[in-house]
Amino acid sequence: MGNFFVNLALFYMMVSPAFAYRIGRKRVARMNMISLLLYIVSWGYVLGAGTSSEHPVSILWGILLFLNLLLAVMTSAMFLYDRRPTRSLLPIGARAIIFFLGSLLVTYNLDSHEVLGEKLLQASMMTVVLFVTSVIWIRLRQINRQPDM
Repeated sequence: MGNFFVNLALFYMMVSPAFAYRIGRKRVARMNMISLLLYIVSWGYVLGAGTSSEHPVSILWGILLFLNLLLAVMTSAMFLYDRRPTRSLLPIGARAIIFFLGSLLVTYNLDSHEVLGEKLLQASMMTVVLFVTSVIWIRLRQINRQPDM
């Protein structure tokens, strides 16, 4: 089940620039594309060179992973916010935090012997999957309720 969340989180990271382009946030989309490209290059280097976890490229890879996961959540929240711009972003952010805390609780209960960094990574990936999937589901429900023209 862990591989499912990892693969879907990586997929959402890859398509998150499309969310930003869709709502017209070209600057955010470009920043997301650049960080995604840097992530892929550093990932390839870490896998190819077999660097240790203290190597600067490995540290950069971890930072870029968390940054891209955060950008995936941000762009999907902006995608949802674009539909109703008069509402506050606070409830959307609160839901993302609730998803993260719930995911952290689940990962802690599954295996309490892991390192805190790995728990945060697993909880972040689970949060991205749950949050972005729920945003896509909500947006599809909104489109379904629109009258046909």
